[in-house]
Amino acid sequence: MSEEAFEATKIDFTKGKSEASEVDALIAGALAELGSKPKEEKAEKELKATPIPISAVRPKLEPKPLEEKPKEKPVEEKREPSLEDELKRFQTDHLIVGTVVKVDHSGALVDIGYKSDGFISPNEFGPELKVGDKVEAVIEKLESKEGYVILSKEKADYEIKWNIAQEALKSKKVLQAKVINAVNGGLVAECEGIRGFLPASQVNKSPEQQLKDFVGQTLPVKIIEANRRQGKIILSHKLGSIESDRMKASKAFDDFEVGQVRHGRVTSLKSFGAFVNIDGVEGLIHLTELSWKRVKHPSDILKVGQEIEVFVLGVDKADRKLSLGLKELQPDPWAQVMSKYRVGQVVNVKILRLVKFGAFAEIDEGLEGLIHISELSLNKVNSPEEAVKPGDMVDAKILRIIPEEQRIGLSIREVQFKKQKAEKESAPKVDETKITIGDIIAEKERQKAEREAELNEEVETIEEETQQDQGLT
Repeated sequence: MSEEAFEATKIDFTKGKSEASEVDALIAGALAELGSKPKEEKAEKELKATPIPISAVRPKLEPKPLEEKPKEKPVEEKREPSLEDELKRFQTDHLIVGTVVKVDHSGALVDIGYKSDGFISPNEFGPELKVGDKVEAVIEKLESKEGYVILSKEKADYEIKWNIAQEALKSKKVLQAKVINAVNGGLVAECEGIRGFLPASQVNKSPEQQLKDFVGQTLPVKIIEANRRQGKIILSHKLGSIESDRMKASKAFDDFEVGQVRHGRVTSLKSFGAFVNIDGVEGLIHLTELSWKRVKHPSDILKVGQEIEVFVLGVDKADRKLSLGLKELQPDPWAQVMSKYRVGQVVNVKILRLVKFGAFAEIDEGLEGLIHISELSLNKVNSPEEAVKPGDMVDAKILRIIPEEQRIGLSIREVQFKKQKAEKESAPKVDETKITIGDIIAEKERQKAEREAELNEEVETIEEETQQDQGLT
């Protein structure tokens, strides 16, 4: 079937049923040329049951040259913009960008790419506006008496500020707002050139602070509501402070290095240590790092709000954790222990605490030693409480010093033994080797008495058992 013949099949479907039946006949004929008769009959039945648009069968009857036709339209895209196009682009209340070509006391002329220049009144710009500057403005009037396009820079600035506000609301960006006044229920502040309101519930303040204390301050805020029609912006200082502190802390964390000495403030005390804030970053001083001496609770050393110098022990950049130390900035008592003390030396110590296996005693500030339970007394003791108690001042002998392990072994028993030995040596000597007849007789009498006592005890035991047996029977 030729292309000319096919073109004759283009029929307007609105002309009636007769023309539609003609279309059906032509489609059936085309299908007959393409294939078998059964398919033709089937197609006819389907077409009669459901009308099919010509576009559904057109691709089967001819190549696809029609798809290439859109390529013939580039000529229209390259045509010069018509006056109508320009008028669509330049309309009142539209925001445009232009270049300043002249500035004087009467105003500023701006090249906006239109048939005439734009004009900005002198009361809408300051001395900072110079020839060549790019300026954004809103079209107020397309043509004045003088033939200029009247522009408003103030309106453009206002629109730009609202665009910034809307974008900050969507992106939850932190902005800076200067507090102008304190009113009932909150604060009035200027944010990006637009006045906004901070409800009292959204002001991050301490219990002792009042709203008027914030007047004149510039606060980090987040926009939580922006209504362009009503010209209303609601701000949150609390959300802004949290985000601002987080950003500052993230930036400050990268400046920490192991070995630094930093100034911070104690924020809280826990049983396991103290938290210290350094430039918005919180670090932990573990209980064992508070002092060289044993500390039961951080409150024994520090208090909340105290300003202190700390030593940076560790920086975990992956988990954003900071480990701090306080004792590293204090004299290490173990550094000079070998030059100050020696094995065998007797020192006066204070019993600090008792444990199951002995007692810990303070030798010097931050220097402790252990007295094992076997070294607490000459006599055998089952628990440390039988020999000493916390707060006792006793003399003890240094048995060992191990600086690298920060261990000192002490003994009270050695001191007692030495003292007892000295007393024996100073007492009059008795010749224990001389034995008299009286001593021999006395020893025999003692042994006889012991045997009689044992015999009597056995007899009494037998009698008691006999009586018990008789009672049972």
